[in-house]
Amino acid sequence: MFERCSWFYALCREYLFRDHTPEIASSLFPAGGPEPGTHVLEVGCGPGFYSCRLADEYPQLQTTGIDLSDNLLQRAKRRASRRRLLNCEFRKGDAHALPASLCHVDAVVMSRLFLIVPDREAVVREVFRVLRPGGRCFIAEPTSGFRTRIPLSCMWVLSKFPYTPAGGFREPRQADVMSRPDFASLIGSQPWSSVKIEYDGWYQYAVCEKSGEVEAAA
Repeated sequence: MFERCSWFYALCREYLFRDHTPEIASSLFPAGGPEPGTHVLEVGCGPGFYSCRLADEYPQLQTTGIDLSDNLLQRAKRRASRRRLLNCEFRKGDAHALPASLCHVDAVVMSRLFLIVPDREAVVREVFRVLRPGGRCFIAEPTSGFRTRIPLSCMWVLSKFPYTPAGGFREPRQADVMSRPDFASLIGSQPWSSVKIEYDGWYQYAVCEKSGEVEAAA
């Protein structure tokens, strides 16, 4: 569905979903900004919203976006090209099995990804694996079932019309919003050295840090 309705999802990402860039920056770079050469990975990057925003705001960063949708990746590449972001790249990849070449990234960003992946724990394990010792991740997931289900429901409706870009594709009617206990349990499935979980009216957030001694002890 995200391949066939990439245009609609990109529209939602731009105008409907909340922009967490300030929260991401303050959580991942608490000292006031990233060091030169810091590598940030956006898992499930879609049209490259955060990869491009961070690369634009912090030219000293290198950002990499990973997604399974070829159409969304093309949109992400065009977005970076229009902004002349030479420190931003996009690759096709599965969040359940991240490319080996991406090991030891400094930070990971994920937003709204647990709504659609079939194996959430596998994704969290992969994020933990690719982070360097001392690396951090920022995870944002919606808590509002009504607002969260709007985009997927609209794509499902579009799939009913044979002459729309969605064609005759079929997708579940509703996104699976995580409860607070389930979200906390999922985040706690990995041996982070520190975890901070917060909630507001629409989202739940986790900022996790990997111990600097994990690799040395292995």
